[in-house]
Amino acid sequence: MEAITITLNGREVSGRPGMTVLDLARESGVDIPTLCHYPHLEPIGACRICIVEDERSGALMASCVTPIAPGMVINTESPRVQESRKTIIKLMLASHPDSCLVCDKGNRCQLRKVASDMGVGFVDFQRIPQMAVIEEVNPFIERDLSKCILCAKCIRACQELVGEGAIDYLGRGFISKPATLGDLPLENSECTFCGTCVALCPTGAIMEKGRTYTGTTTTTVRTVCSFCGCGCGISLEVKDNRLVRARPDEDNPLNRGTLCVRGSYGYDFVHSPERLTSPMVKRNGNLEAVSWEEALGVVADEFKRIKETHGPNSLAVFGSSKCTNEENYLLQRFARCVLGTNNVDNGSRLYNSASHVGLWETIGCRDTTNSIDGLEQSQLILVVGANPTSSAPLVGYAIKRAVKRKDAKLLLINPQWTKLVSWAHLWLSPRAGTDLALLNGMAKVIIDEELLDKEFIASGVSGFEAFASGLSEYTPEYVGKVTGVPSEEICQAARLFAKANPVSIVYGNGITQYVNGASSVAALANLLMLTGSIGDEGGGMYALQRENNGRGASDMGSLPDFLPGYQSLDDAQAKMNFETRWDCQLPMGVGLTALEMIAGAKEGKVRGMYIVGENPSVSFPHSSLVSQVLESLDFLVVQDMFLTDTAKLANIILPASSFAEKEGTFTNFDGTVQRV
Repeated sequence: MEAITITLNGREVSGRPGMTVLDLARESGVDIPTLCHYPHLEPIGACRICIVEDERSGALMASCVTPIAPGMVINTESPRVQESRKTIIKLMLASHPDSCLVCDKGNRCQLRKVASDMGVGFVDFQRIPQMAVIEEVNPFIERDLSKCILCAKCIRACQELVGEGAIDYLGRGFISKPATLGDLPLENSECTFCGTCVALCPTGAIMEKGRTYTGTTTTTVRTVCSFCGCGCGISLEVKDNRLVRARPDEDNPLNRGTLCVRGSYGYDFVHSPERLTSPMVKRNGNLEAVSWEEALGVVADEFKRIKETHGPNSLAVFGSSKCTNEENYLLQRFARCVLGTNNVDNGSRLYNSASHVGLWETIGCRDTTNSIDGLEQSQLILVVGANPTSSAPLVGYAIKRAVKRKDAKLLLINPQWTKLVSWAHLWLSPRAGTDLALLNGMAKVIIDEELLDKEFIASGVSGFEAFASGLSEYTPEYVGKVTGVPSEEICQAARLFAKANPVSIVYGNGITQYVNGASSVAALANLLMLTGSIGDEGGGMYALQRENNGRGASDMGSLPDFLPGYQSLDDAQAKMNFETRWDCQLPMGVGLTALEMIAGAKEGKVRGMYIVGENPSVSFPHSSLVSQVLESLDFLVVQDMFLTDTAKLANIILPASSFAEKEGTFTNFDGTVQRV
């Protein structure tokens, strides 16, 4: 790719084809002010603040939408440029209210900053009166359109990044404004209140309704959202050691300046008055606050007594898929080196184990095989047993961008209607629990119609003949009777899948939490192998995680059958390496899974448990029975942020820290490790 050389402020610089003047200037360290530009949005040249002069022609042009061309002679600070920028700023300020002191944006206002940098103070233009009416028509967001500069950032973010399209320009000329269809309230539109428009608005035109603090914070902490497995980067603004505002981390490549409603506004739990602040001991059926020294002493004495009386395997540790990698690593090491048991598991057991088994037995990996960016490079995306717009919004955004902007086809398999139905090229609605039959039926159509990748199968796949013969009964007619999906649609789905390349498969709890979950995951992997889509750039398997660190907790060895890094307990060399590193004798044999711990406690084999950041009395099947079993334990320790139903059953309760109060790392569902 041949470089393009231009003259920028008297200096020759080179850039890549497709770059704009603004891109090359910023890459070269030349600052050009702008209000409407955002790196993750398509440039539109709305504000015109970024104008530069081409000295060859004398033309003034918006640098954000002007591609570089050989021989250009660009001046970013000529007298004409500076005078034009000042005029534009003055025109904006002439129709802008003088309310900076009470505006929520305050010193964060980009318009005010640009005006200050350019020395624009008093505006001698005739003022254009604007009705300063603050609209409070929904739970989260209020608008003051007297401050709107029509940069379209909110509109473009909603349409290009989030993919909702809840707002657009309404009206023409001076009455033009961003609004919903028919200027209806936001809650009557497609708006999900993700807060992206608020974060990107350069002025105070769009603000949070319930503001904890009005003004400029001096401390911002970059961290990772704790709500789902996407791993969005967020910036927490802190005032007097209190979290007052959350914003998307603009520099995080995963979420590209977007968040969902939970990431933007769901942080009030951090300062909840119901937080546990001191250890508690149950005495005569009542919980009493005690010191950390006393609580830890009781825990140590009781665990030691149970271990000596009933053996180390009478103890069990249930870790959390919400805790950091470091905490999970220490927790499994505590179980194995101190308590002397492999009875350790984490909260992702109920929905993630099917992926570990199904993917390992087919394609030799244990989780998602590609990055989130790969979704947008796919020609076809199969979503099955998942509702990403709700459970993993960042994945939902990526799917909608792929369909809208990259012409990808969406094949949706879900018994329920979801928001992705309107985006789907084909929606199959099988009876609940029949996904495996449907997937096998698609595989048979691909084989029977010779749509498979014969070269890939011959070179990289084993057991094909046995697999193909095992599908003999899964004819489209038979599968149609089982699933309720018309046989024609089954064939159409199979052909769509086979003819696209690359292909991505996104799946979630609707697959993995069934009894045949591992088989369904294996069936999905088989579809990829039939069409040779494994390893293609842009294709792969995407196993959605419910919790923020479900993948990381398992990677760290919080599992009864694996050491950290999925090294088997049966691997003598791996076991010896850890024993040398940890200076201890590791226990023999596979430990109990989370559900087996409950069964063991019911049988009296498990006498003591340590539960961290999980609430099995609510989240496990047969919750009332689980509560009875936990209450019957000789000794139960629960560590959590709140007094959960499980914590109420404990002998000792230990407080826990939130994601905003500790350091460490989370691993998101695609394997990206990020610092907390």
